[in-house]
Order: sequence, then structure tokens, then C-alpha cells
Amino acid sequence: MSKSTDGKRMALFREAAVFQLKLAADGFRDLILVPVSLIAALVGLMRGGGYPEKEFRDVIELGRRTERWINLFGTHEPETGQEPTLDQLLERAETVVRDQAKKGGITENATHAIERALDAVQRAAAKAPTPAEPGENARKVEKAEPDRESV
Repeated sequence: MSKSTDGKRMALFREAAVFQLKLAADGFRDLILVPVSLIAALVGLMRGGGYPEKEFRDVIELGRRTERWINLFGTHEPETGQEPTLDQLLERAETVVRDQAKKGGITENATHAIERALDAVQRAAAKAPTPAEPGENARKVEKAEPDRESV
């Protein structure tokens, strides 16, 4: 593999790993917000008054803030004075890992292991048979099954 290809593969690996972490954070947030929003709505309905939706609107605002913090699809630009986003925290962690790799730590070994695994997957994919034509597997099953009338 060339250095350029290895760099692109590692960039893809990093992007996919970050996306998976963000998906997990987003899913956890949703798991928490479902019951919290229902409780907030019930509290407002039971309390009544001039602004019964206050608690529910607070939950919505919390959801918006966490959406910006997670920034799942990278659509939100960081705001000045805002607490660090998940992207910024992950970038800091990546910097620490890269620094460790430059010092020859265990991370360098992990990087090489990932590269070897990606190479193995690529070799296996190149050797894999092409998918069967649609219906081809069904014809094989028909031939393999005994004729029910003769049984």
C-alpha cells in the first residue's frame, strides 16, 4: 500500500469511529429524553396555569443544546464561549493518542494492527466470489429439495 492510500484509509477509519461514537452519544441522549419529555409534559398538563408547557420547552432546549454538542452530522459550527463540543473533546483525545504514537507507545502498534486488519479485509474482499444472479439461489434450492409428490 502507498502512504497516500494508507493515509486515506486511516482518515476513513477515524471518521467512521468518530461517527459511531457520536451515534452512541445521540442514541443515549434520545433514550434519556424520551421519558424526561413525557414526564415534563405530564407535569405541565397537571399543573396547568398560564404557561403549562414550561418544563416541556426546557426539555426541548436541552435537546437542542445536546444536539449542537454532539453535532452528529457536522452541521453546527462551534460558537465562541461555548463549552467544548464532542468533536473538540475527541480532537483533544486524538492529539494525545497521536503524541503517544510519535513517542513509540502502544498506540503505534495499534495503528499498525488496524492497517494490517484493513489489508486482510481488502485481500479477502478481492478473493470473495461475486454475488449470485437474482433467482439463482432459488433454483438451487428447488433442485436440492425432494419432490414432495414422490415422497
